[in-house]
Amino acid sequence: MNPATKELITVLIVDDSPFMRITLQKILNQDPEIKVLDTARDGREGIEKLQTLHPQVITMDVEMPVMNGLQALDEIMRWQPTPVIILSSVTTEGTQATIKALEYGAFDIVAKPSGKPGDDLQVLAQDLIEKVKGAAHVDPTRLGKKRTPVRTTLKNSPPTFAQSSAVNNLNRTQSQPSRAGASNRSLSYPKHPVEIVAIGTSTGGPSALQTVLPQLPANFPVPVIVAQHMPPGFTGPLAQRLNGLCALNVREGINGEPLKAGTVYVAPAGKQIQVVRRTGQLLLQIGDESPISTLYHPSVDVMFLSLAKEVGKRALGVVMTGMGNDGLKGMREIKALEGFAIAEAEETCVVYGMPRSIVDAGLADRVVPLGEIGHVIVECVQRKE
Repeated sequence: MNPATKELITVLIVDDSPFMRITLQKILNQDPEIKVLDTARDGREGIEKLQTLHPQVITMDVEMPVMNGLQALDEIMRWQPTPVIILSSVTTEGTQATIKALEYGAFDIVAKPSGKPGDDLQVLAQDLIEKVKGAAHVDPTRLGKKRTPVRTTLKNSPPTFAQSSAVNNLNRTQSQPSRAGASNRSLSYPKHPVEIVAIGTSTGGPSALQTVLPQLPANFPVPVIVAQHMPPGFTGPLAQRLNGLCALNVREGINGEPLKAGTVYVAPAGKQIQVVRRTGQLLLQIGDESPISTLYHPSVDVMFLSLAKEVGKRALGVVMTGMGNDGLKGMREIKALEGFAIAEAEETCVVYGMPRSIVDAGLADRVVPLGEIGHVIVECVQRKE
């Protein structure tokens, strides 16, 4: 291999559809920074080629004969950790399997075209290329870690804040301290009572949410809203999975519903999530409207900007793992009004992009490793200054 070729991002495509293998190969090879090394027809063949070709990134179908994508991903993460991008159909079976794939350590997901009129291959191409480039720079051993969340309680047995803090203190002592987070106990707390918590995340987010949200107790006194970058059709299954792990009720948000304490509202993929205040009550606004131009639906910026407008100093924003800087613009507005900002520490991020933008801009009040974020949120909401 010549020196120029060595710098290319190498990819192995695993898909049982000849059409998809050809399509994906054409899409990726059109980018001058990417080289497709080979293709495989099923998970078993993919593992065999992985062992000889050593690609930097794998694209993996979910439903395949001989060995499906979940089985192959599980073996890859056990024996030869490599960033895997899952390509999945938006079907009941496909979306549920994809959520499991993210738990197993998949880097990210891309929705396959359904073949219906209006499906845009160019959108698929842009999404896939961006994620392949992001995956190529990730530490694959971090993806393979099984970060099992601690369940604070069953839904029918709500703990007190003190009980929740005790569980989180145990989690914190068992986790490796962060360089930035080691002195977090002496760092700042919100200057004003928190009315709402908003969490923004992207690549690595589903796994991160499964660590953070179960640490919040069932009697958590404020609502939580979440903007997670995902293709349309996948946030519903994600919310269902989180609901089974959490003491809080977790579900996709519905346009116009009032926000209630003890509930986590996940933004439906493909839509924007905002809050509005009507006669003193915060309501969800789910739709296509956006105050800014953005590539993301949902956008963390759009969510945060609405919090700045309607909640201001009583907003607590959390930015976790993800590529890019979505959330930076909105967090600036929240901080300008004396709201509070938490950013995930670099050492636990799958991709240190979104949190880095908050930290580098000097907006983060607390920089916290993943295992401590739930604990810090509880402390910040509980604390009365």
